[in-house]
Amino acid sequence: MDGDSAYQQLLREERQKHHNNRFPPTSYMDTHSDQVSAFVSKKLPQFLAAGVATLGALGLGTVLGYTSPALPDIKNSTTFSHLVESQHSWIGSIAPIGACVSGPVAGFLVDAFGRKKCMLFVAPLFILGWLLIAFAEYIEMIFAGRFITGFCGGTFSLAAPVYISETAESSIRGTLGSSLQLMINCGVLVTYVVGYFLEWNWLALVCASIPAGFFVGMIFMPESPRYLMSKKDKVGASNALKWLRGASQHQQVKDELNTLQASIEECEVPEFKAMFSKSIMKPLGISLALMFFQQWNGNNAIVFYTVDIFNDAGSTLDPKIATIIVGCVQVVASVVAAILMDKAGRRVLLLLSGALMTAALCVLGGFFYMKEEDPSVIEYLGWLPLLCLMVFIVAFSLGFGPIAWLLAGKYTYCNIIPNIAIGRCI
Repeated sequence: MDGDSAYQQLLREERQKHHNNRFPPTSYMDTHSDQVSAFVSKKLPQFLAAGVATLGALGLGTVLGYTSPALPDIKNSTTFSHLVESQHSWIGSIAPIGACVSGPVAGFLVDAFGRKKCMLFVAPLFILGWLLIAFAEYIEMIFAGRFITGFCGGTFSLAAPVYISETAESSIRGTLGSSLQLMINCGVLVTYVVGYFLEWNWLALVCASIPAGFFVGMIFMPESPRYLMSKKDKVGASNALKWLRGASQHQQVKDELNTLQASIEECEVPEFKAMFSKSIMKPLGISLALMFFQQWNGNNAIVFYTVDIFNDAGSTLDPKIATIIVGCVQVVASVVAAILMDKAGRRVLLLLSGALMTAALCVLGGFFYMKEEDPSVIEYLGWLPLLCLMVFIVAFSLGFGPIAWLLAGKYTYCNIIPNIAIGRCI
């Protein structure tokens, strides 16, 4: 039985069940029609599904923020006190390499096995990576753990935005999409705060609890209706939509399901030559450009080495406390960005974000130049590095941070993009 036939059989069984169990024969059709026409979808199931998916973004945030509090502790530990500076650098930089490698794999997994199964597949690997770090006796174990966690974080950075954009209604898709950057920032803040109290190995164990919680929660979430429909599983797509919209009958989501089917038919993968048409290349180019500028604006370097930056700047404030302040500002800015995104306009926020980040980095660079020329500058400008990093983080969180994820998820809505979006992850 094909997808359409199975779906029609499901509707017939549903009508028969309601007819026999709930309604007199004379009043069933009118009552049934009234229920369908009066149906208003519920938002709570959609927020729940998105909330579980963004635990992956929270996990990615812990990968990004881990080295800032942990690396100074690793340098001072008896086990790894013999490491040279280049090995310290590899602890930070090997995670982004893992994220780059995840691009082709994630692009294949989300399209071949589904968004949900892709994320469930990498969650145990995520836990394994953190356990390798937590129980590391050799530097190679830390390298392997950082590579694996970077790989898993990169996979989530592709799968989670697509899953959220395909499970949420258009009225709340922007809000839920912006929550990805918020959860990444929350993950960074978690590592900053926990790293202030715990050593690097215990911090890794705390980070491992996040993908574990994600794995348990995602088991109970539905697959993306759009993915199921693209695989001709109309019954599965209807069941997923019914759960996500809080419907009691399949008839209540029938119109949305038909709209989804029509959208997928319009987005069928074109021939190779047509892949280079303007209608495809323009949104793809915008998506890749936003992700490029998001990843190459220096934010990751600052997040990875915030404590070291404050140490090198000679800040009068405890570097770990200053780092926590920066993390708190980043989270607050992400909340503000979610509120302003649809009101101020995304183009305006991107322009403002770029200008402020440029100014902050120029001033910070000028401070380090003056410090090299005259070390006494710390006495009267010791507060400047904290101010520059706060301005930079606020600017990033208002613009390039959340908007790049949101528009990337939006532009990957058609079946074409999960395959092409490999470059976006890289």
